[in-house]
Amino acid sequence: MIPRDLKYTSNHEWVHIKGRTACIGITEFALDGLGKVLNLDLPNKEDELLVGVALGDVETTDALHEITSPVEGFVAEVNDTLLNNPDILKKDPYKRGWLLKVKLSTPERVDSLLSADAYLSLTQKKSKK
Repeated sequence: MIPRDLKYTSNHEWVHIKGRTACIGITEFALDGLGKVLNLDLPNKEDELLVGVALGDVETTDALHEITSPVEGFVAEVNDTLLNNPDILKKDPYKRGWLLKVKLSTPERVDSLLSADAYLSLTQKKSKK
């Protein structure tokens, strides 16, 4: 189930916008295609993120997967719980499995992210391949 109140990227990150803060995570669709999550590498608080640039990695039993930043800004909070228990990422990707909270430097850029319907269409096309 794809939450309708989130924005999405074609790289399978989700974004929840509240004011000038974005909460970022990885979609269930992407996580279903990965093996067991072994480790996460995330940025530190106050690190700067740029759109389209790697913000970290997810290490699974299959490979190392890059996470790309869907927004521009500075890391306000890191979900440290995931660093000690990365299984939460797959068990609850949209609630407890969030990765970062970011203070947006260009909030208007989130308008270019995908709606839930557009993301659902994208995943259905990929599932058929």
